[in-house]
Amino acid sequence: MKFRTLALAAVVFAITVPTGSGAQEATGIVAYRETAMKALGAHSGALKSILTDQTQLMDQVGIHARAIADIAAAIPAMFPEDSLDPPTEALPSIWEDPDGFQAAADRLAKLAGDLDAAAGSGDAQASLAAFAAMGKDGCGGCHADYRKKN
Repeated sequence: MKFRTLALAAVVFAITVPTGSGAQEATGIVAYRETAMKALGAHSGALKSILTDQTQLMDQVGIHARAIADIAAAIPAMFPEDSLDPPTEALPSIWEDPDGFQAAADRLAKLAGDLDAAAGSGDAQASLAAFAAMGKDGCGGCHADYRKKN
């Protein structure tokens, strides 16, 4: 019991004590969209595991592809005007070129739909090709113009 109390106290301390790095934590819409983008990454990671690591779960590709398409459709709403603070990797080009940004989100949704269709056909090679296109032209295409380089 004493160990559990100490472990819980350590976790609470680690979560609540500032790190001293001076970095501002994201809040509000910025925190939400960061979480949504992490979800996109998690779905992409699951797809990579299924399609390249031979997990024998091809029947689940559509689940992840549809989730990516749904999140992609919501992306433009995650970037309302003046949502650059707290710190974000979003570039001002999102608001300077809203039509291009919308088109990039639409492209990701379409490519995720293409992946869903390829998976529905049962063709593993077509699914892998659709996944690669989604990563390169969907995620990568948007990041090239609308996200700060790391």
